[in-house]
Amino acid sequence: MPVEYLSIAQARECPGLRLVVLRKLPSPWTQAAKALLRVKGIEAVLVERSPDDAPDALEDWTGQDSFPAAMYESERPRSGWAEILLLAERLAPEPRLIPRDPAERALFFGLCHEIAGEMGLAWCRRLEMVEPGFRTDPPNPFSVWLGSKYGYSKETGAVAHARVIEVLRLLRETLEAQRAAGRRFLLGDSLSALDLYWATFCNIVAPLPPELMPMPEAMRPMFTATEPDIQTLLEGPLLEHRDFIYREHLELPVQL
Repeated sequence: MPVEYLSIAQARECPGLRLVVLRKLPSPWTQAAKALLRVKGIEAVLVERSPDDAPDALEDWTGQDSFPAAMYESERPRSGWAEILLLAERLAPEPRLIPRDPAERALFFGLCHEIAGEMGLAWCRRLEMVEPGFRTDPPNPFSVWLGSKYGYSKETGAVAHARVIEVLRLLRETLEAQRAAGRRFLLGDSLSALDLYWATFCNIVAPLPPELMPMPEAMRPMFTATEPDIQTLLEGPLLEHRDFIYREHLELPVQL
């Protein structure tokens, strides 16, 4: 069933939780935020930047220019993945998606950062996406724009692929250890936000097939990692876990 989206101008007048999202592309940060709300059953107004909005409407309202951004009542804007997760956990304490045990909680946030944080999996894939555009003369304008958001430089570009491999290997080893212990999830005995982050962020290296996640097909190659070392790490447990989380806990087909 189609979801209704409000413009930023319309949403500013609404009470409760408003989530400003990027539509029509599998932006992992947007999809992860929507997954949190779905699993927790949190009602929110979904917001997109409309052609009718002023050019600076997003920055004027949220104080920054990225998606997603969560606006709750008159509280401060929240745009970081951890900020949005902590807000969701406060608004709906159950089902709990952050471990209660302090040591497990620290490991949880560390693993989530490896997926969603600066120089993590998605961050470094974005660096890899823009890198070819910097080799043209003149550099591709889109690469320059997106590269500036993610701090692209020769130094960060040089380490991006190794970081992607490092994170995927860590997640695979974590999942294999969990399976060996008879556990179904990436951490502990129950679903956590870590599982949701992996499922949604996996789409930046291996998007769900078109029938499960319709997207502009011209964009699909950008989100598909073809490097043999990445494909080898994804095969088996990691992709199986992505599919399990979507099948059992999220919405299919995905609405971008």
